[in-house]
Amino acid sequence: MNSGPAVDSKLVKLIEDCLRKPVYFRDIIDATKEHRYRAVLLAWSEVRMRHQLERDELGRFWCSAL
Repeated sequence: MNSGPAVDSKLVKLIEDCLRKPVYFRDIIDATKEHRYRAVLLAWSEVRMRHQLERDELGRFWCSAL
């Protein structure tokens, strides 16, 4: 039985690094543009499961725990 597509741990780390400061989701997409969009979404989902993300008054994401 397959539990779903594998998540790229390096891509998760890249997204986590981006979230050390407030960024728009489009900045995440730009930082990961060499990866397939589906892989980015899977990694984004993994990051959201691992960390409680915050949003600032401009709608940018960041994580104070990183």
